Amino acid sequence: MKQTHQPHRACLAAALATLLLLAPAAHAAKKWREYTDCHVIPHASNDGDSFHVKAGNIKTKTYLFRLYFVDTPESEKSLPERLQEQADYFGIANPLDVVQVGKDAVKFTENFLADGKFTVYSRLADALGRSKMSRDYAMVLNSAGQDLGYELVRNGLARVYGSSTDLSELDPYKKTADAWFRRLRQAELEAKNAKRGAWGVAAGPVSRLDALMAPRQVDEQDVVLTRPTLLYPMDPANPRPLGTLQAGLTVHVIKGATPDKAHVRFTSSSGQVYEGLARYQDLGL
Repeated sequence: MKQTHQPHRACLAAALATLLLLAPAAHAAKKWREYTDCHVIPHASNDGDSFHVKAGNIKTKTYLFRLYFVDTPESEKSLPERLQEQADYFGIANPLDVVQVGKDAVKFTENFLADGKFTVYSRLADALGRSKMSRDYAMVLNSAGQDLGYELVRNGLARVYGSSTDLSELDPYKKTADAWFRRLRQAELEAKNAKRGAWGVAAGPVSRLDALMAPRQVDEQDVVLTRPTLLYPMDPANPRPLGTLQAGLTVHVIKGATPDKAHVRFTSSSGQVYEGLARYQDLGL
């Protein structure tokens, strides 16, 4: 485990023990809400993974939803750094070529949801964004029961990236976040091998092992732990936990490190800064 200073392992254990004693209790995740017979409301800000929705079972309100688990490329040029990040993910040499993939993703989503009878599941967790309107993360199924995020990835029009959530309580999914990420990775491998979408613009095949073992892409962010969380060494080959971080502690997620763990940093009650690995499912990612 990387440390800002070099205290003995006993000091780390003591720090973790203190965190266990001082941290407050966890809070339960929001319950899922179901929105049926939905249709997309035309809007200039709609894109492949984010769109305005009117639900048939709620007559008095419209929503702006953002897909969990996936990120479609930008469909315009106003965010060059983000375009570069997406180009790097797909292995596309010219970031401007990403824009056309983003436009293709917009059309795909419009067609996928065109019948106006799709279903949205959301915990109403804030997805932020540039719009002044509140935007919430969601899972979306069309009238045929197909998941929009999965189909975007399978067609090379989205990267496996971003916020996630446990899907075990949703009957159409019945999967943990990690299990759904594995399914998305399989869809991504299919798209790569068939050179669909962005993978047709990129060069070079990717092996099945490389795709399955690639670190998950996650945004750098602060996370308040909602349950006790094991901390692992920075070396993924060492599976033995270093200790347990208690619910209520704020950790800074730096990046994805393995298919199931992220690189995190936190500060102990004594002011000592530590780094290690924590499981995505414990981080709520």
